Amino acid sequence: MELTPRPLGEILNEGVVILARVWRGLFAPAFCAFAVLGGLTIVTFSVTGAGDFLQVILSDPQALDDLTEAELLEHALTFVTAASISVVLQLLATGFVSLVVHRIVASEIGGAPVGPRMAVSKTFGRLLVLAVAGFLGLIAILVGLAALILPGIWLAGCFTMLSPVVALEEVGVVGALRRSCSLVRGRWWPTVGFMVLVGLLGSVAAQLVQLIALPALTSAGLSVGAGISFVLLVVVQGMVVAAIAVMATMWYLDLRARNEPLLISNLT
Repeated sequence: MELTPRPLGEILNEGVVILARVWRGLFAPAFCAFAVLGGLTIVTFSVTGAGDFLQVILSDPQALDDLTEAELLEHALTFVTAASISVVLQLLATGFVSLVVHRIVASEIGGAPVGPRMAVSKTFGRLLVLAVAGFLGLIAILVGLAALILPGIWLAGCFTMLSPVVALEEVGVVGALRRSCSLVRGRWWPTVGFMVLVGLLGSVAAQLVQLIALPALTSAGLSVGAGISFVLLVVVQGMVVAAIAVMATMWYLDLRARNEPLLISNLT
């Protein structure tokens, strides 16, 4: 059976149906990846001393007035370093979960579902490709933004299919970047619009959970509240990333169906 292009509404509906079918298989890798991310982030802020500085600011904002300019600069640099490391870890966790999701969703549509263990085993071999391709893509985007702004925005849209391409096609770093651009060509605006919409929905879901987590942090005591908040944020962040990746997979398959004959059997 050959996949055919579909309207946006059908893609969203089918994505929701697929998510409802496979969410149990997505939960474990998503939770584990973001639990590890959370733990490494805590360690990073603790080792660098940025966590102590942040705690002082939150508990006593007036303490900043007592710092000299040199001390403030030193603490700021420490915080920026810890935050930068955390962002890199966040990107790696997001990439890992996305690759696993793409594999699981494609196999589900292809009629030969794979479990999370199989998907994870295939993902590790592609994570480095995604990391390098994503880094090169980011550099290209930043250069485009610094040059004339619009080229950077255009490249950002062209690279939106990078993750599913790396997960589902046997291509290298440069090949993945080119393939993503090739798929998006002619559908740049719909692709960017779709991914922005999905991202906004995911962001709203994450913000709603934070509204639940923050009162728990203040009312249950620091240690207990922090534990509750950590678990909630890990679960929700992982599943939000997984849900966005499901929708990205559906859009990627639609783009392929528009560019080439795509048999469902070829997705397994």
